[in-house]
Amino acid sequence: MFICTVVGLIIGVTIIGAGYIRGEVSREYRVTSSVAVITTGNGREYQSATPDQTNLNAARSLTESAIYIIKSQRNMEAVIADAGLSGVSAGDISRNLTVNRNGETEIIELTLLWRSEKEGLSIVNSINKVTSSVMKETVKLGALSVINEPKVTFIVGGHINLSVWIYAAIIGFLIGVGICVLRFIFLPSVINEDDITSLFGIDTLGSLPFSRDYARMKPTTPTALPIMDDIKSSAHLLISHMEGAGVHKLYITSTKHDEGKTRFIADVALQFARLGKKTLLIDCNFQNPMLGRLFIGDLPYEKTLNALYRGDADKLDAVTRINGCLDLLPSVLERNPENFNDALLRELNRVMEGYDYVMIDTAPVGIDAEVLRLNEITETVLYVVRFDHARVDEIKRAMERIAKSGIPVVGAVFNCVVNWRQTIINAPKRMANSLKREKKRREKEEKKRTDYQDKREKANNKSLRSRSTEETTLPVEEAIPDLSEITSSPSQEKKREKEEKKREKLEKKREKQEQREREKREKQEQKKLLSEKKEVKKKKNDHTESDPPYDPGSEYEDL
Repeated sequence: MFICTVVGLIIGVTIIGAGYIRGEVSREYRVTSSVAVITTGNGREYQSATPDQTNLNAARSLTESAIYIIKSQRNMEAVIADAGLSGVSAGDISRNLTVNRNGETEIIELTLLWRSEKEGLSIVNSINKVTSSVMKETVKLGALSVINEPKVTFIVGGHINLSVWIYAAIIGFLIGVGICVLRFIFLPSVINEDDITSLFGIDTLGSLPFSRDYARMKPTTPTALPIMDDIKSSAHLLISHMEGAGVHKLYITSTKHDEGKTRFIADVALQFARLGKKTLLIDCNFQNPMLGRLFIGDLPYEKTLNALYRGDADKLDAVTRINGCLDLLPSVLERNPENFNDALLRELNRVMEGYDYVMIDTAPVGIDAEVLRLNEITETVLYVVRFDHARVDEIKRAMERIAKSGIPVVGAVFNCVVNWRQTIINAPKRMANSLKREKKRREKEEKKRTDYQDKREKANNKSLRSRSTEETTLPVEEAIPDLSEITSSPSQEKKREKEEKKREKLEKKREKQEQREREKREKQEQKKLLSEKKEVKKKKNDHTESDPPYDPGSEYEDL
């Protein structure tokens, strides 16, 4: 119910946000214009066609007065009358109008934010027109001369009132409540323990409250949470029902995923073992195996049902002893999950020999009907129903599958029950705890960051100190002692000695490496020189063999 309400709230906010971006919720236009203040009086201009500095100074001194007059109540009322606006007050225009002076000049820039393009243009035109007459009536001097005509720009999203968002959130909340009511009427789920018996005809072995702390812990972790009393009670009821029916092998299933059956069967198996019952817990949920991670963590392949089935391990290797009376045969997820074929069922039947009770975790029968093949090697079924999770019609279909397969249901467990009243009461406390945890987390991160920075600074200071001591040429008598070395503790001196030894070893290693590289380069150069000499000798020999000796008289024999 709460989730549906939140979804409806998100839908409302999304709709109003989309409208805000598109400008449908609050259309807004920016109208800009610029004017200049000029000096006039008694119907004629004081400034000539080429005004001198006196005219300009007079106009600049009049600019502040013009700005005040533009936004005055009298001027705004005159603008409304001139533009013929209705339903608009002087304050509305004044709040959305920005008047700025361009530096120390006589130029004034006007910016109006308005919801209508036509109204915004008429208002700015009226301001440019009416202000001159108001100035003549009040200060008896000056007028406005338009430099840039009014220009309109559409603003994406515009300026939206906070009340619109509040209304949208309320509407979304109401939509969520409506969805919740419709879902409750047409697609009901189980929210009451008595509904399990009345609707499906199954005895309820226990009702477990929802607990985040319990979900985070491993089954073998000792705890004093109240939910453990409910689990113990459910385990005792299950033993009495199984002994009364004369059955010792069961598998646990549910309608859908995430109903908490794996964690429940792990705790029930532990309770059976503590009562001295030799129990085997098998993970046959090949789609999502979880028992190995709950008890062991990192699971080697040799310790799994997969290895046992393929012949890669025997029973002694595959079965893991959890405590004195509880053994575990886990599974691992594979690319091609196993099927419940005859060979696998025979292997499981062989493994189950010698135990007082055998419990098998499986996939939800409402999703995977192949689980029913375990009827051949088990005697009963334990069913888990989570609070407000699966629909009533889905649970009925799953129960019909089990009934048609011919195996009895020993009972049901009502899991993750939420107390709405207690949840609402504890909401402020949970919020405060979450804020405290977030604050502690940030403090830890800040401390780590500062510690890391301090370590880097210390390392930099040490390296600078070592360089300065190496490069100094002062005699020993004139060397200034380091106060940190004088006041350092013996442990710090030992650390410093170790660091110095490490540094010396590194320097020696570096020197040896450099010497090796030098020798290597020298050898390469010698080889290169030898090869060059050999090539030169070879060329000389080739030349002497191929060419005959030079005879100066041979040139005149032809003549």
